Amino acid sequence: MTTYIVFDNEGKTPDRYTAVDRESGNVFSIGPEAGSGKFCGNCADHRVTLYGAGWRQMPLSRKVIEGETENYIHNAQLDPGWLGNELPEEQWPKDLLDSIGRLAKSNFEDYRSTPIYSIYRAEK
Repeated sequence: MTTYIVFDNEGKTPDRYTAVDRESGNVFSIGPEAGSGKFCGNCADHRVTLYGAGWRQMPLSRKVIEGETENYIHNAQLDPGWLGNELPEEQWPKDLLDSIGRLAKSNFEDYRSTPIYSIYRAEK
């Protein structure tokens, strides 16, 4: 069983699928063509506590991430107009399977744990 849950909005937007990683809380938008995954954010990011100068982040506990992710998924299941209907894994098209396979190999935790100040300095 995969750790991802996928919602399908049936082509209402160019990024037809929304994939949520149950373990990390990361959310991705995926278009119908293979390789078109985009990192949208994390379900639990709004719970990050900033301290000190405001650019140092306190890490979230595993319980908080799991709780926020399950809440996000539950809300999406209750309102199909938001992300679309849940798509069972047996119905995932091959291009979606390929995109999720690439997402699973990517390490987005490094980006998420990078202090905001460091990202800002790297872009300049």
